[in-house]
Amino acid sequence: MSAEGVDEVQVVKVSATVENIDLASRKLTLLLDNGKKKTFKVDKSVQNLDQVKAGDKLKISYTEELIIVVGKSKEAPAAAEGGAVSVAPKGAKPGIVMVDTAAVSAKIVALNTDKHSVTLLDADGKKKTVKLGKKVTNLDQLKAGETVDLVMTESLVVEVVK
Repeated sequence: MSAEGVDEVQVVKVSATVENIDLASRKLTLLLDNGKKKTFKVDKSVQNLDQVKAGDKLKISYTEELIIVVGKSKEAPAAAEGGAVSVAPKGAKPGIVMVDTAAVSAKIVALNTDKHSVTLLDADGKKKTVKLGKKVTNLDQLKAGETVDLVMTESLVVEVVK
């Protein structure tokens, strides 16, 4: 499998406490050290997930979210929710992992062309800065204040250490 056309994503390492675990769907709900609660899907490469219990303190590594398609609202993005794409976690063990994608509408708060990222305001009113994939080339057509439809990868846990 060629890595050409595969986006490289940053891997974030954090300490967290397990709030909930769903083995069937391989999802972990974690309370991160910064006080935020987040649910992650755990990659198939992570073994011994069945040994993780609520209340466990873990060190986890997860891939950052990445925007892979951006279109102005009313121009439906080509990729739809529930698709899976390959990404290459920078410096992590699995060379290429499959991550789920989600279609979202959000308002652009700021653009950073140097870092190839956008700051978005989501439907819940939360701001988040997300890196754009290398296939997103229409950055010059996007403006702060616009609402866009986008497809982004979901975070994926690639390593769990008790």
